[in-house]
Amino acid sequence: MRFPLLLSLFLAAPAFAQLKWDNLEQTLKAKPGDHEVVATYRFVNSGTAPVKITSVHTSCGCTTAALAKEVYAPGESGVITARMDVGSRTGHQEKSILVTTSDSPKTPTMLRLLVDIPEAVIIKPSFVVWSMGESPEPKTIDIKIGDGFPAKLLRVDSDNPDIKIEVHEVQPGRELEVKVTPPGTKRPESATLLVRTDYPTDNPQTYYAYVRVK
Repeated sequence: MRFPLLLSLFLAAPAFAQLKWDNLEQTLKAKPGDHEVVATYRFVNSGTAPVKITSVHTSCGCTTAALAKEVYAPGESGVITARMDVGSRTGHQEKSILVTTSDSPKTPTMLRLLVDIPEAVIIKPSFVVWSMGESPEPKTIDIKIGDGFPAKLLRVDSDNPDIKIEVHEVQPGRELEVKVTPPGTKRPESATLLVRTDYPTDNPQTYYAYVRVK
């Protein structure tokens, strides 16, 4: 008598449906001048019933995700296209996209987008510090344009005239050496160095280094 019961349970169970993804993670490297990076996440409905993608949420406002439609028949494939705005971001970025489907509403799939964005201007170190009572010997900040960027270093200014800076061109327009000297270390001092560039041409950016006596 157990066989009819098992058969009825089998017939009452919903048809199995699920999305299988080619890759849950994409790693990209932005190029100099890129305004955005684009990643695609391909999937197929490997089940026996239609699947509806009920929501797609990204981890921050700089990233959007879009798909052509919501419902996918058995065997049908699709793609989610994620776009991340580069803006002023640099370095390693990690974003996530949560995809919720009708066959698994309580366990969304997490897609990951890893992006490395090169720096147009590299400042090392970006912070120089003297301790109170330390000898006020000059310290050096190296500034250079990142590889592949069509940028030029124009000048370096200090917002505190008491802290002296000497700017030496290592490579004209591309690399500078800045020697920074405080007036002394008996009292706190601070300055912000403003690194002027001509990049990007439509909105030239200023970069910063910081000087402290503390």
